[in-house]
Amino acid sequence: MSIEPDQLVPLTTMHRSQGNGQAIDERVDFFFTCTTWEGEPQMMERGKVADLAWFHLDDLPSALVPHERYVIERLRIGLAPIIAFGFATA
Repeated sequence: MSIEPDQLVPLTTMHRSQGNGQAIDERVDFFFTCTTWEGEPQMMERGKVADLAWFHLDDLPSALVPHERYVIERLRIGLAPIIAFGFATA
């Protein structure tokens, strides 16, 4: 699969945590949208992936990484440029 860099549109940036309070378990993820590409996606790390398939937003699989589900489920309503996930709320 090949994507030209100018076809990527920034969607959101997520600051996420495993929720255990340890800084080592914090990450920053960058999410993009893309509507034009060449080729087909392929599983390149079979030991880390259960399946590779296209899904309608109304029919997402139950086995989906929680922070990725959070972003995907909010695609329709729009996302803030920067979001947080997994941190305790005050």
